Amino acid sequence: MNLLMSDGKAVSMFNACGTKPFEPASMTPHTAEAKIDFVYPEVPFPSVRLLQEWGAENIRTMVRYHHGLLRKSAIGDLFPRDDAMFFFATEKTADFFVEALGGEKGYTPVHGHPALRMRHFHITIDEKGREIWLMMYKKTINDLSMPEECIEEFWNWIEPFSIRMINRRTTVAPIERHPYSGIWRKQ
Repeated sequence: MNLLMSDGKAVSMFNACGTKPFEPASMTPHTAEAKIDFVYPEVPFPSVRLLQEWGAENIRTMVRYHHGLLRKSAIGDLFPRDDAMFFFATEKTADFFVEALGGEKGYTPVHGHPALRMRHFHITIDEKGREIWLMMYKKTINDLSMPEECIEEFWNWIEPFSIRMINRRTTVAPIERHPYSGIWRKQ
């Protein structure tokens, strides 16, 4: 059975995740294809602009700051209590973000295809956890002063990406979306 989106693009089963090489950001934005378990949206990868303008070290700092906020949040129990293990998990995530945003390949050569939903399946990530994770990224972006001209591309990647992290549904209600235009108001 071939499923198609309204625009005619194919929808694959989520278990196909990890069967093709991982494609991080490049000079031209691209999308990860739609998957079905519940219908996961396409994920538009940003261009390498954030990496070029902010640099890999600031991206790493962003991930460390975000994980620090999460560790103190209602979903902090998703992270190891041991500081050394927490540091390892955070640096692994930082390696993923740098590579996914077009930087050095420090994640896939060591860990393989991200297949993040599968890798995190041993812990529960539900809709509430996704909301907290995403809103902590909004706080991180503001607190660390991400270059303003990069926020929209980054948000348009991270918001649908966060939906793909949900591995336990707790409601049949549609997953709440947070489009850039609705969450980033010009001041």
